[in-house]
Amino acid sequence: MNIKQLIIALSFLFLTAQSAFAEESGIGAFNKFINNDTNGSSFEQAVVLPDICDYSKCKIKDCLINVFVKTVFGQELKYVSDNYGQRGKDWDIAGFDEVDSYVFDDDKHYDDLGIEVMGTGKNIVLHFDVTASVNALEQQGFNF
Repeated sequence: MNIKQLIIALSFLFLTAQSAFAEESGIGAFNKFINNDTNGSSFEQAVVLPDICDYSKCKIKDCLINVFVKTVFGQELKYVSDNYGQRGKDWDIAGFDEVDSYVFDDDKHYDDLGIEVMGTGKNIVLHFDVTASVNALEQQGFNF
């Protein structure tokens, strides 16, 4: 599978998983999972997401991708809910809604999530460092 096919597959899986993670999270519930010293405003300030993917029930690569997409997107939505409020009331997704992996010279993998802040109408692109999850996925036999 080449990178273009991977991006298409991840985009499809993301759209499928999106509704599963639309529930709001409790305030502060995600603080224990992420590095909150960054705000996601740039790749240098990307929010670092740990790998919490559970591939133990996966026997095929499609399952690995599905777990990866659902878990990473769920982490991103929890971060946004913890920092911007309730989805649909305080913010909503606005573009950049696929789980894509960007690789830079530092061998880190990033994903973007676009949101609209409802009170101001301002669109914000948040950057997430998903290197740990990508590395874990690659250890399962799936290469980006």
